[in-house]
Amino acid sequence: MNKKVAVLGEGYLGSEFRKHRGYTVLGKDKLDIKSYYEPYPTIRSILDRVLSEYDVIINCIAKSNTRFCENNYQDAYFSNAMIPQYLSEWCHLFKKKFVHISTGCLYDINNIPQKETDFLAAHCNYTLTKWQGEKNCDPDKDLIIRPRLFFDDSDRPNNLLNKIRKFDRLCNELDSVTSVRVVVNAIHALLGSDRSGVYNVACRGYISMHQIGEMMGFTKPIISIGEIRQSQDLYLVNNVMNTSKLEQIWLPPMITDEVYDCITRQNITKMYENEK
Repeated sequence: MNKKVAVLGEGYLGSEFRKHRGYTVLGKDKLDIKSYYEPYPTIRSILDRVLSEYDVIINCIAKSNTRFCENNYQDAYFSNAMIPQYLSEWCHLFKKKFVHISTGCLYDINNIPQKETDFLAAHCNYTLTKWQGEKNCDPDKDLIIRPRLFFDDSDRPNNLLNKIRKFDRLCNELDSVTSVRVVVNAIHALLGSDRSGVYNVACRGYISMHQIGEMMGFTKPIISIGEIRQSQDLYLVNNVMNTSKLEQIWLPPMITDEVYDCITRQNITKMYENEK
């Protein structure tokens, strides 16, 4: 793909685009859209100044902490709904390709793999604002990605594998999960094929958090999703996503292979650090 790509947001996912694909990643030092009340012309001037030289804009700016979104709806709405609208409109105006990272949490069914056209649900401020973010994009022009539960081989606290280590109990209901490497490579392939519209992006197959824990070498008591919602006072979801649309363009790895690979790399890193 012979196009200049800018990734907005240097967080957990955004930084991976530089690592795996060498894309330019712009953090807050380059693109800091702060205030919900900041007028659109001001934001437009920032976009004109910073992004004019790029052909593709990938939006990784988001508020993804579910509890934060519940307590800070206005901030969540600005980041998850308004910024995608501003970016989509700007990209259309200047004939840029816009890629928006949404969420697979918009599905809440895990007995049937959910396709991109299946029913969506929003039970919390996080999913509500992410859903509105999708609605503020144009699926005929924009590429909209729905990933689910990020993991990798790092020691970052947002890494699902590190979260599982800290949980006292683990759910044994099937879920879709997505390594950050899969998101990066899937988007690269979809851009290379000039695709638009909504795509589920996850590893192939399904797994429970309890099974991942067993792959790490420990077994913890089981908790249901209903018990998790009650204990956390948040409407968290389990779901399984159909990735057949993505598989027509690019074949993601099997979930057990990707999880095992990340766990192995984590263990090797820890062994190396202990030997220092």
